[in-house]
Amino acid sequence: MKRLLCLALLCLLLAGCREPQAGPALTGTWVNAGQYSQGRDFVETLTLREDGSVTVHLDYRGADYATLEGSWSAEGSTLSVDFADPNTRDRVYTYTLTDLTLTLTGDGKEVVYQRVN
Repeated sequence: MKRLLCLALLCLLLAGCREPQAGPALTGTWVNAGQYSQGRDFVETLTLREDGSVTVHLDYRGADYATLEGSWSAEGSTLSVDFADPNTRDRVYTYTLTDLTLTLTGDGKEVVYQRVN
């Protein structure tokens, strides 16, 4: 019985010594800003919420251009976005994530977003 108690205590101690598995989370607000090939400025803001909802807002030429709402999910390195508007095509991306950047790859493009919160 004493050996079993020592073994259980040793397992608890070893479990407490593991490295934390917390990494950067997808949830938050991400911004991609730049210029289209025609030289027109844009700012795209992607907000992924913990409740699974998503908002994509595009400012184009300094004016409100479009706001899309929907839901998102992630599995492995795949991010899926389902838009509420039936006229907007849902998207599936491969993503890479660091503390400050979210890179989405899909539809033949790679887009890098910066975390703002």
